[in-house]
Parts: sequence; C-alpha cells; structure tokens
Amino acid sequence: MLSPSRLGSLVGRGGWGHHLLQVAVTDSTNRLLLDWGRRFPQPLPLGTVLVSTRQRAGQGQHGRVWHSQPGGLYLSVWLGSPPLRHSLLELTLTLAWGVVDSLRQKLGIPLRLKWPNDLVVVDEQCPGSLRKLGGLLVQSRFGERGQLLGLVAGVGVNVNNPVPAGGIALAEILGSRQDSTAVAAWVLQGMERGFQIWLQEGFAPVRSRYEAWTVKPQVQWLPGEASATVLGLAEDGRLRVQTPGGQILVLSPDQVRLSYQASLASGPSFPPE
Repeated sequence: MLSPSRLGSLVGRGGWGHHLLQVAVTDSTNRLLLDWGRRFPQPLPLGTVLVSTRQRAGQGQHGRVWHSQPGGLYLSVWLGSPPLRHSLLELTLTLAWGVVDSLRQKLGIPLRLKWPNDLVVVDEQCPGSLRKLGGLLVQSRFGERGQLLGLVAGVGVNVNNPVPAGGIALAEILGSRQDSTAVAAWVLQGMERGFQIWLQEGFAPVRSRYEAWTVKPQVQWLPGEASATVLGLAEDGRLRVQTPGGQILVLSPDQVRLSYQASLASGPSFPPE
C-alpha cells in the first residue's frame, strides 16, 4: 500500500493523488474506478486515484493481460467527463509523454516510448531489443446518446515486482528497491501535466518531444498488407506507415502489431515531415 500522507505531501495540495482510494486486490483498477465514478452519490473529484497492490485482470493493448504481481505500481486516475476537443489517442500519447518526462527527470533513467503507450528501455544485453517497464491505458464509458459518462487513465509500472520475459523493473534498472509512494507521485505529476496540456491544446505541444524519445518499431502485422514500415507520427498522433500501396495513417493500436525490435539511432527516432 502507498502512504497517503507522504503521497499527499509529494503531489502537493490539490494535486492528483490528494484524493486516494486503495484496495488490496481487484480485477482491474480502470474497471473499478469507472464503476465507482458512476455509482458514488457525489461526483468523484478530478484526479481521484485508485491503487491496488495486485490486479487479477490488468489490461494492456489488444486485450492482453498485464501481469500485476505485488511490488508493482497499479493505479487509475479519474478524469471525469471533460470536453472532447481532442482525441483520446492524443490524450493517451500526452499522458504517456508526461509519465516518461517525469520519471526521466526524477530517476535519471533512459526511459523511452513505444507508440502509443508503452514505457520501454533498451536491453543492454541485446541492442535493438526493448524491455517493457510499464504501460498506460485510457478507457471511457459513453451513454446511449453518445454522451461521455466517465474517463479514466490506468498506469502499470514495474517497480519492485517480478516481471515476465521481456519486462524490466525499476529495482533492476537502479540496482536497489524503490519507494513506490515516491514513484506514484512522480507518475501522477507527469500525468496531470500531460492532461492539462491535452485539455488546452491536444498533442501538438509535446509532439516533437514525444518523438525524440520514441523508438521506431518494426511492423509485425497490418491487415491486408504484406509489408509495411513506420515513418513517424502525424500531427494528431496517428502512426504514419508506408505500405506497397502508399502511405496510410493508423489511428488505433488495434489496427497494427508492432515488434519489440526497434531502430535505436541517436536523436529523434522519426525523420521530420
């Protein structure tokens, strides 16, 4: 469990995490917080955080299970029902950028991004391969008339927990056990900053910085295409992919499978448009 008093002190008065809910075990913090956001007698304050020490069915891309063993950080943030002036893809990218920016500054680790929402580091034992530190998943609930009823962003970060093949934890990167409450505060500070940017201007203000930390993954699979190559990002965050039939824009990670083998050239991973 996190220390509520320390977390509140680290994020500051009114910061995300000041309102904190904790459970020992749940299937998914995103699912539970979306339910609570609708059922509580009073609206949840923006930035309310739900933390679980373990998840039975944490979610990742393509319906994959996120392994949520004790020792990791598994949290979701209530984002209310904001006006959708910018897309949820842009929100995902901007929140992921905020987390990476914060952890790089606080921990001094060479954390990078794999489009759209994976936090990765380069495997020093196998250059070109990536190891996953964490991921971020935005989920929403809409009413019958299309009105937004609730929005949450869930984050999983390997901190002191055992990880499956291809994963890595902060304890391994830094060589010692880490303070989960402090890590949670830094993650939340980055997310809050990213959310405020998205509300006002979308993904555009952080696009160049996101790209500078993005690895250029290989395309494993794209429906109807024998081969494809990642070119970069469009202004709205969609993935630009070159196919034999021409360039296409990929909106959702469900439309494409990207390898954990990547181009790791120095500097921005994508060429300018």
